[in-house]
Amino acid sequence: MVMLPVTHEPGRHCASTGIRDIVASMGLDWTEAFCFGIGAGLGIWYIDTNGQSPTRMVHVRSADIEREFFTRIGVPFEWQRFEDSKEGEEALCKSLDQGMPTLLRTDIYYLPHFPSTTHFPGHVIVVWGYDSGRKVFFVTDTEHPGVLEVPFDDMRKARYCRGGFFDVMGDQFSVAGIDAPQDMPRIITEAVAANSSLLLDREWPFQGLAGLETWRREMAGDWASYDDWKWTARFAYQVIEKRGTGGGGFRLMYADFLDEASRFVPEIAQMGLAGMMRDLGMAWSGLAFALKKVSEMEQPDFGPAIEKLDLVIDIEAGYHRKAVLLK
Repeated sequence: MVMLPVTHEPGRHCASTGIRDIVASMGLDWTEAFCFGIGAGLGIWYIDTNGQSPTRMVHVRSADIEREFFTRIGVPFEWQRFEDSKEGEEALCKSLDQGMPTLLRTDIYYLPHFPSTTHFPGHVIVVWGYDSGRKVFFVTDTEHPGVLEVPFDDMRKARYCRGGFFDVMGDQFSVAGIDAPQDMPRIITEAVAANSSLLLDREWPFQGLAGLETWRREMAGDWASYDDWKWTARFAYQVIEKRGTGGGGFRLMYADFLDEASRFVPEIAQMGLAGMMRDLGMAWSGLAFALKKVSEMEQPDFGPAIEKLDLVIDIEAGYHRKAVLLK
């Protein structure tokens, strides 16, 4: 049996909680919100699910917070991938044998502590040890306060999932050590500006502010005609407000990051960015609950939700146009 010292604190989102736990194991006392912000974690995605249900999916986190975070603090990052589940299991045990707690991407459908009937790949957990006799891994996961057990068989399934938003192929990451960066003001400034620059980029109509505008057009036009309009609205509510975002589509947690970051970069406070972000988080929550209300109707009326989405678009655009100028 191998069991490493556990430095887990319950958090709001899987990836940022896992990152915080990993850096805490290296002696760095950073909050989850701070890790989320350094990882440029804000995202906007409006996704056509190609005939699956929900017909359209909204996602509000960046696709690569793990890579952004570790790269920005000077740690080379690459998900290790394994075509064979047995090979992936052996690699995970080897990392633990070497004293390295390990980040994994999983599908919550197969994790026994999640009573989920929906596949949701990309969920990040941290593995701290294993018992080869009992064939269980010891993990921590987001808001759960203690160490959880995941049987080897369930973990193999959870680590391999194809055909969803993205494939999970035994993805794992571990690092032997992390040094505290000496240039945190630069790291913060670049992370904030880069996150806003990405969301202002109009290269793809399904991403960033362009994605919000595409969503508005389709909600006003097609959403009421979907056979699964109730579930499409309900799932959007859940993703924004309930599924590990800390509320407000991650914007409330990002506002906490901006408050912390202003100690290093006073211009953040001078520009009023944290207050704008907190207003944005409340606007996203308002949109989420408007969608929840639609999902409980007998006949679809997306008008009130569209009004809430208009407010989100307005505040989102104003914040990012200001934040991208941070120097």
